Amino acid sequence: IVYRAKFVPTVFAARQFVNHGHVTVNGKRVNIPSYRVKPGDVVSVRERSRNMALVLEAVASSERDTPDYIQVDGKGLSATFVRAPELAEVPYPVKMEPNLVVEFYAS
Repeated sequence: IVYRAKFVPTVFAARQFVNHGHVTVNGKRVNIPSYRVKPGDVVSVRERSRNMALVLEAVASSERDTPDYIQVDGKGLSATFVRAPELAEVPYPVKMEPNLVVEFYAS
């Protein structure tokens, strides 16, 4: 969510950003990058982390769009997770065929 909301420039930066405690979920500090958010959860950049060059550059970048399943408040640097994304909404670097993955692990 931190990466998709454009708070940081890369997924690797997002993991480190969360790991270092720069993010809150529903007002509580989170430092686990794999933390599972639920629909309606609000993910925010902590007040003291909002002026970091990394964040300011990522927010100003027009390189990528935010997906429909996240509502972003650019001024408050917060994002609300609206719903789980559909499979077609998740970008993969290669063509994904889930049935082949299931078939592989089933045998």
